[in-house]
Amino acid sequence: MINKLVVGSRASKLALSQTNYVIQKLRKINPNTEFVVKKIKTKGDILLSKDLNKILDKGFFVSEIQNELLDNSIDIAIHSLKDLPSEANSKLKSFTVTKREDPMDVLVVKKTLKTKELKDLKLIGTSSIRRQKQIQMIHKDIKVKSIRGNVETRIQKLDKGEYDGIILAAAGLKRLGLEQRITKYFNSNEITPAAGQGALAVEFRKNDKKTLSILKKIQDKSTEICVNEERNFLKTVGGGCSSPDAVLCIIEKNKIKIEGKIYDSNRKKYIAGKLVKDIGNHRDIGVKLAEQLISKLSPSLAKNIILTNEGDISGFNNLVKNNFKVHHYPLIEIESIEFKSNDLESYDYIVFTSKNGVKNFFNKVKTNNDTKFICIGSKTEYILNKCGHVSEFTSKRNYSEIMAAELKKNKLINGKNVLLIQGQLAKDDLKLELKKFCNVDRINVYNTKAKENSNEKLEKLISSKSTFTVFTSPSAFDSFIKFYNPNRTKIISIGKTTTKYIESKGYDCMLTSQMQSYEGISASIIKHFHQL
Repeated sequence: MINKLVVGSRASKLALSQTNYVIQKLRKINPNTEFVVKKIKTKGDILLSKDLNKILDKGFFVSEIQNELLDNSIDIAIHSLKDLPSEANSKLKSFTVTKREDPMDVLVVKKTLKTKELKDLKLIGTSSIRRQKQIQMIHKDIKVKSIRGNVETRIQKLDKGEYDGIILAAAGLKRLGLEQRITKYFNSNEITPAAGQGALAVEFRKNDKKTLSILKKIQDKSTEICVNEERNFLKTVGGGCSSPDAVLCIIEKNKIKIEGKIYDSNRKKYIAGKLVKDIGNHRDIGVKLAEQLISKLSPSLAKNIILTNEGDISGFNNLVKNNFKVHHYPLIEIESIEFKSNDLESYDYIVFTSKNGVKNFFNKVKTNNDTKFICIGSKTEYILNKCGHVSEFTSKRNYSEIMAAELKKNKLINGKNVLLIQGQLAKDDLKLELKKFCNVDRINVYNTKAKENSNEKLEKLISSKSTFTVFTSPSAFDSFIKFYNPNRTKIISIGKTTTKYIESKGYDCMLTSQMQSYEGISASIIKHFHQL
């Protein structure tokens, strides 16, 4: 029996209302458990002057709360499901609870206006590009302006005359007892909602089986099925909180129905579609609809994709499925180098920044069972697991400043002795950031060498206007510029670090993936190029 649960929540009135609602449900089945709410401010709560569409990143409204979970400062966290990134933290688990509230969007007009017609309004407030694009599909002449703040703040701005109307989620207004302010409900043909809108999720530490057993008692299975398919749809199209893509899944009379929209930026219109399946025969209905809609986007100009990474390319399989011609020309090779591994027991943590670091370290070293590890990236963690070890913390953000900030926040290594395992060509950026709050040594366990991969076919590919070259590391780009002219190809980068390096060399990246994985960059390529 759990006697006390510390619950993490954003501090807004809506967030606390949602949190207390879930706690009431939990208290009914656990009357002897004490529930303590801890209010936590996220970046999304602090950066209220910024346009969401320009600054939103994964975890914008949840990262700080997740860090509290990882730090054992709270036991569970309650979120609006739509705020949770599609890619889950490997040490956390989310669980959809309670029946979903109304998922639709609504119009609220200022009190002095008598009209209920959208066409009579001149200025609409919304922070969502999804809502903006769909509204402008309905009425092209309506001006849309960004609006930030909690629900009450937005309504106050509306009534002061800053806007004629604002668009909000019906669920939020209903949970706050403000249903009387709703002027109009949009149907799904007018404005299709965001994936997971109206649903609540509880997040907890992955191995916490006791908490899971409690949460299962307040799970709504129909809601779980629907939101999972919505999130699968969004993930397949490469969308996120800041994208215009929209999806809604419902269950009616043993049928599961899903409708979705993908924005075609070239034709400046939505591609919409629906699928209906019998319950039990609905597996991957969200993925199937997404693939169906992607195939209807503007024809792709990208016929050839050159991959320059070393090793396995199975993560790029979706490119082939979507009619891209994939050419693998590894431009780097990894060689192990000798290193000293004395006094490993003097370190509290060993930090791996790449899968190659893990492989080459354990080829030479055996650690005792007390050694603790930290990883950058899910691929690195995967290889660590294959070597028989577990990561205490895995950062999904392959960027030195951000990873260091995450580690400082969760206080895992603050003041500790840390050994950083890297490749010889890696910069000291991460080491310098970590040194601000812990003791750090670095050893290099491998070297990245340029690998000439030149032939007549590759030369022709690079020169073709229909060819795009993907770089998954700065070292791959270094190797490329030794043999080829980057100005002869269009450059795609896996993430911020690689893009920053390429730009420092004086070249532009046509596309930077927000998801730093092979699957993520594939999704970004498919979506981007099918819209050209």
